[in-house]
Amino acid sequence: MNLAPTAGIRPQLPSSTADQRVLMLYVHVPFCHSRCTFCDWVQAVPNKDLLRKPGDSVRQNYIAALCREIEARGAQLTGPGTMPYVVYWGGGTASSLDEDEATRVMTALRDAFDLGTVAEATIECSPDTVDERKLEFFRGLGFNRVSSGVQSFDDDRLKRLGRRHNAAQAIRIAHAARAAGFDDVSIDIMSGFPDQSSDELRRTIDQALELPINHLSLYSFRPTPGTFMRRKMDRDEKSAYVRDQKHLFTEARRQITAGGLSEYASGYFGKVSPFAAMYFQLRADTVGLGSGAISLVNQEFLSHRKGQLHGYVQDPTGFDIAVPAGSDRVLISFLQAGLAMFDGILRDEWLVATGTELDEVLTRPAIAPLVDFLRGRGLISDERGIRLPVRNVGVTLIELAFEMAMSQPELG
Repeated sequence: MNLAPTAGIRPQLPSSTADQRVLMLYVHVPFCHSRCTFCDWVQAVPNKDLLRKPGDSVRQNYIAALCREIEARGAQLTGPGTMPYVVYWGGGTASSLDEDEATRVMTALRDAFDLGTVAEATIECSPDTVDERKLEFFRGLGFNRVSSGVQSFDDDRLKRLGRRHNAAQAIRIAHAARAAGFDDVSIDIMSGFPDQSSDELRRTIDQALELPINHLSLYSFRPTPGTFMRRKMDRDEKSAYVRDQKHLFTEARRQITAGGLSEYASGYFGKVSPFAAMYFQLRADTVGLGSGAISLVNQEFLSHRKGQLHGYVQDPTGFDIAVPAGSDRVLISFLQAGLAMFDGILRDEWLVATGTELDEVLTRPAIAPLVDFLRGRGLISDERGIRLPVRNVGVTLIELAFEMAMSQPELG
C-alpha cells in the first residue's frame, strides 16, 4: 500500500510537436438541474438558461449550434499530423443530455474528427441524472470513463451545497458504472467548506474508498465572487479559512493515499487521467466546444464567455476572447495549473503550446510576483522544467487560489 504521494510518476502520454498536433476535444454542456451554492461556473449563467430541459426550443437550438461549431472546428483541425487523443464532456452537467441530444453531439464529433486514436473518453455525470440503463447508453456511445460529481456522502452537506442527489445515489452510480461496462470510474470530493469538520470529511472519504473506483479527485472550495457560499463568508476571517482548508486537504490526502490510491497531481489520485495530465502540462491543443468552453489552439487562447448561451447560438464559430497564448494573464493561469502535476511544467511542451521560453516568462514583470512567491515555497528548476516539492504543492495552490478569489470584490 502506498502511503505517500507519487513524486516520481511520469505519465507515458503523447505530446504535441512541430510535426504532430495532439488534440483534446472538450464538449461543454451548460445545463444543470439546480444551482449549487459553491459552484463558480454557474454564477454567470441566468437561471432560466441553466435549468432548461430537453425539448426546450432554446436548448435544442444550442445543440444545433454546438454541432455546427464541431463541424467547423473539425474542418480546421483535421488532416495529416493531427491526432485526437482525449474526449471529455463536462459542464454544467453533461449527463443531463437525453439520448437524442447526446447522440447528435457524438455523431457530429465522429463526422468531424477521426476518433479512432482516442484513448480516453470521459463523461461527467451527476448521480441524480443517470441510472444503469442510461450509463449503458453512454458506454455504447463510446465513452470509457465516468467522472461523477459526488462532492460529499453527507446528506445534510449535499442539501446545503444545493445538490439534487443524496448519498445513496452517489454510492449507486459507481456500482452502476461498473455494471454498465466502464473501464474507469472517478468521483469528485470537495473539502474546505467554511463549516466543515475533519470528522465529516473523514467519513466521506471512508465511504469513497469502499467504492469500485480507480480515480478520485479532491478539490478545495474556492470562494469565488458571486457564489452563495462566498457571500456567507466573513472576509476578516480569511486567515482562519485558509488555515482550515490546508489542514483538511492535508489530512484528506493522507487518508486517501493510505487507502491505496497514489497521488500523481495535487488532489488527483489513482490511475493517471490523460485529460488531467495533458491539460496541466500543455501536452495537447485543447479544442473547447460550446458556450463557456475555452481552447488552446495554434498558440492562441480562445474562449466563449460563460453565460452567453444566446450569443453562442447566434454565432457558435466566433469567440468572445482571442488572445495569444503568450499573453501574461494566460501564462499565469497556465503556471498555476501546470504546477499541480508533481512532474511539473515541461519546457518543451510549454514552448510548443505557448510559443514562449519558460525561463523568459519567469522574468516578466507581471509574472515576477507569482514567481517570487513560488520560489519561497521551494520552486525547483532543471533541464526538464519547473515543479514544486511534492510536500508543498497542495497547500501552495490552495493559498494562491484562495487569495486570488478573496481579493476580488463581491459581485453586485
